[in-house]
Amino acid sequence: MGRKIAEQYGPWALIAGGAQGIGRAWAERLAEEGLNLLVLDREVQLLHNACRDIAAAHDVSCEPLVADLANPDVLASVTAAVGEREVGLLVYNAAMADVGPFYKQQGSLENELIKAQVNMLSPLSMVYHFAKPMLARKRGGIVLMSSGSGFQGAPYYAHYAATKAYSIVLAESLWFEFKPYHVDVLACVAGMTLSPAVAAAVERGEGQHSVYQTPEEVVEEGLAALGREPSHVCGVHNRDNQSQLNSLPREQAITAISQHAVRNFLDDKTPTQLLD
Repeated sequence: MGRKIAEQYGPWALIAGGAQGIGRAWAERLAEEGLNLLVLDREVQLLHNACRDIAAAHDVSCEPLVADLANPDVLASVTAAVGEREVGLLVYNAAMADVGPFYKQQGSLENELIKAQVNMLSPLSMVYHFAKPMLARKRGGIVLMSSGSGFQGAPYYAHYAATKAYSIVLAESLWFEFKPYHVDVLACVAGMTLSPAVAAAVERGEGQHSVYQTPEEVVEEGLAALGREPSHVCGVHNRDNQSQLNSLPREQAITAISQHAVRNFLDDKTPTQLLD
């Protein structure tokens, strides 16, 4: 990498949502760099299996933290589990996502508030707690995983996209504020990535019009961008697509996102709002 990752971001990395997919790829990659890991997830068996395998493969400590990021009190349990360990890198990867109309079957305000907790309030609480010691030490890093849907209105991804806009703006803002303290912040914007949920959708025949990256490819780009950019769109095809969207009048860009959702995940049928 040309940088001493462990010196800048060690000795411990905390990865929220790290048992599988992109989070697991972050854990593997950081372990390769010699960082000890605190991996947080609510999937108990997947989490313990991941930590066991990573510790054995890379000769680092990999501690499982079982917690639910939908719980408004999650920070208290996380800080208690972390204890006196020095967290030099925070990667917030967890997110709740769905596709469909704003009013959807089996949807509820409660579900949307949980989404806001997982995608916005829990990362905010983690950043607020763990960044301050980094600033005092004048070293460290924060990665907030996000989505290209957060760059503009995204019909049929509406609330999810809005939460991803939050993470992009928060990370880019703190990138500037924390620079004088030598703490690097990055909004890592993943496009269509073969995470377990997306891979399952592809197996069902969805997402046939998309180009995918692997979680490992996303993480490699994200790690390279950390400390160099305020935000990074992973994948050449995703950067090209975003440039095209940015060149369009706003209403056309929003319409293009809606067409992407309909073609890939809604059976080529524009959904209606379910009002009953």
